[in-house]
Amino acid sequence: MSNKFFINSIISLLIIIYSHANANEPVDIWSIDKKESENNSVNTNLDNNISDEGETIVIEETLTNSIEEGEISNRRKIVGLYDPEENGFALEMWNNTDPKKIFELSKKINNMDLSEDAKNIYTKLLLTNSYSPSKKKDEKNFLDMKSDWLIKFRDIDLIKEYLKKNVDIEPNEQLTKFVLDELFAINENKEACEFLEELNKNFKDNYLTKYSIYCLIYLKKNEQASLRYDLEKELGYNDPFFEKKFQFLLGYISNSTDTSEKDLLNLHLSFLTNKEYKYLPNDKTPKIYWRYLSSNNLLESTNNIDIKDENQISLLEKATHRGNYEEIDLLNLYKRFQFSVDQLLNIEGEILRTSKIQSRALLYQGILLNNDPNTVASLSKLLKESFEKDNIPNAFNRELKKILENFKLEELSSDLTEFYSKSLEQESLENEIKFNNKILHQSKLVKYFGRESISKKKVEKDLNNYLKKIKKSKKNYLITKDIVLIEAMVSDGIEIKEEYKSLYNSKENTIPTDIQVLINDQEIGMAVLRLIEIIGQDKIKDLGSETLYFLINALNQMDIDPIRNEILYSVLPLRA
Repeated sequence: MSNKFFINSIISLLIIIYSHANANEPVDIWSIDKKESENNSVNTNLDNNISDEGETIVIEETLTNSIEEGEISNRRKIVGLYDPEENGFALEMWNNTDPKKIFELSKKINNMDLSEDAKNIYTKLLLTNSYSPSKKKDEKNFLDMKSDWLIKFRDIDLIKEYLKKNVDIEPNEQLTKFVLDELFAINENKEACEFLEELNKNFKDNYLTKYSIYCLIYLKKNEQASLRYDLEKELGYNDPFFEKKFQFLLGYISNSTDTSEKDLLNLHLSFLTNKEYKYLPNDKTPKIYWRYLSSNNLLESTNNIDIKDENQISLLEKATHRGNYEEIDLLNLYKRFQFSVDQLLNIEGEILRTSKIQSRALLYQGILLNNDPNTVASLSKLLKESFEKDNIPNAFNRELKKILENFKLEELSSDLTEFYSKSLEQESLENEIKFNNKILHQSKLVKYFGRESISKKKVEKDLNNYLKKIKKSKKNYLITKDIVLIEAMVSDGIEIKEEYKSLYNSKENTIPTDIQVLINDQEIGMAVLRLIEIIGQDKIKDLGSETLYFLINALNQMDIDPIRNEILYSVLPLRA
């Protein structure tokens, strides 16, 4: 061993020891002298609490709240991803609301099947930098609320960004484990290990310790892995299974045939170190294990599955529905069933006399043997309905589309056209905006709400010119969407000439009473949560004019202009 390596090893050891000692200490970037800060006023300009880059920080506060059960902390965390101004929010947006009410509504929203529009607003709300509650218990629940949504939302890149930005303030072990498992499950081991290295944090969690050591080996940093493992052993880390795998991977022992399905990393290490190992999933196998097996080509080949074992085939059908098994592999399995000519000529009668799995196999083989559009579409419909009756509709989606795409709508009988259209229905792409200057809310004035920078003077002039034309026309009235556009502009300080104000009357306040009370009491975060709950699974463009009116009215009152503008620019104009 060279002197240079010895010195580097000692330095690395000291760094790791120091890191352990300070693993969960929040970083106070202001370096405030504690003796002086204890007597300082809290009246610090809030604008100084966030750096130009929007970095999250920890704010020292002297709280004057009454202490209940010793739970009040003298430090409130700001954990998030977005600068408040970016989305029209504020650091204090949760301050006036009872945390219990926030958590109850957030839990309810998490259990809803939200539309993409609602998800977008909810994500921005939760990930905007804001003060956490002052009680330790509430602070933990507040941070868990963000984590729970991120896990449900499953945007790995977004979670990685969130973790990296907040790791020194709130090392989130739950989210970190989630990211690593998800990346390993799709065979993105290199990305997972590089991400863990980038966090540069020594977590207390034993599972993350195991990941950290394995990733050092994976990244060919064996010396660091050995040093880290020795240190963890000194600190009391004990995992006999992982110790054997560690020794094998570093070449200290010649073989390691032990296997374990305790967690995903153990499963990975079992396959990595024992080439004879086979893992047969069952109905209780975690979904993430299915994804791991599928991504690494470790699932049983359809050629090796006994078609008489309907329990095993049923298991694969459920896995396909969940997205853990390929549709084409399941359908290829159906091709192995053997049927008589009579059965294939009388499919609709035969499926009533066979098991559900056999009937699905018979229907699929009938689809393959026919060229007539109506026959194929009819059998496809029966096959789809069979999956739906067993609550596994997603087992036949992509391949169904491929089958139906071989035909045209006009080739089918009227009783099949609805099924055909619904099966091939796709989200229409947001194409180029098409302005209609004859309708106020579809005119070029809508550009004001887009990303294009337009001076208020020009918008004011153009708006008044439009109103002038409307006043002179025979149909001098405005519909609800026109009023939505005008009131949003007026809310931003754009002035309308007195002679045109009679053209429109602000509509009666249709905002639900409880939301209006929240707005009046400056419970902004809670008010936005209620709006998200109301949007629910609906696309905003599909909301009625009255619902859109109160939604925009509420955002106007709260000065949440960025989100309001995004909604208006997506809803008002036509798209070619």
